[in-house]
Amino acid sequence: MQLAQVSIAEKYPPAKNFPTLASIISSFLPNLLIIAGVIFFILTIVAGFVVISTAGQGDPHGAERAKSFLTYSVIGLFLIFASYWILQIINYISFGSMKGLF
Repeated sequence: MQLAQVSIAEKYPPAKNFPTLASIISSFLPNLLIIAGVIFFILTIVAGFVVISTAGQGDPHGAERAKSFLTYSVIGLFLIFASYWILQIINYISFGSMKGLF
């Protein structure tokens, strides 16, 4: 069996920056955290508007809906950050590298 004798890193220079799948994932995770933070901020504002709009109407169901909306957005943000830190800890345990830990 013969394999291709082309070095991807030489033919496509950006490939040198991502030698493994883990390095690709590690480069996208900080961006995912930023996007998650923006989505959390938007969901918090929407939940606040729902609380304000239902407070004047005396609708307890609307207030409960806004409370659950905010609760689920906080849980989602926590899960995103927890997954990031868990992956960083696994990276440290597996490879002993502190690079990119903080």
